Amino acid sequence: MEATEEIRKKIACLITERGLNFAKVSLSIGKNIAYIQQFIKNGSPRRLGEVERQKLARLLNVDEQELTDLPLKNSSASAQDVNQDILCLIIENIETWLEQRKLTLPPHNKAELIRLIYSKIYNEPEETANKKIKDFIDIYDEVRKAN
Repeated sequence: MEATEEIRKKIACLITERGLNFAKVSLSIGKNIAYIQQFIKNGSPRRLGEVERQKLARLLNVDEQELTDLPLKNSSASAQDVNQDILCLIIENIETWLEQRKLTLPPHNKAELIRLIYSKIYNEPEETANKKIKDFIDIYDEVRKAN
């Protein structure tokens, strides 16, 4: 069987194993809702673009090399990048959830909620999670203000 077909099957399995779906993954990597489904089911595009492959590797928490049949020079996604992407998703989903329900949380309560979710995902000690999240939230808030 062709290597690209095996990669598509592997990506489909990884998405399912992580409790995700094709539409959410497509949107998470900045593509239209059907992008991943078309890639997996129809083989279009034949290979993921570099940017999409990098984002997908971070989202699925796998080495980028696992998502391509072409040799890559530097294929390791850093744990920090993966954590930041997941933290972005957590924060954005919390904010969307609160907005939809017309609810507000004081910043310290929102930070506590983010810390609890992050700690559950990564099973890290509370002190480590607190420092990472505080640093990240500061950066995230600055970027949102700039946009």
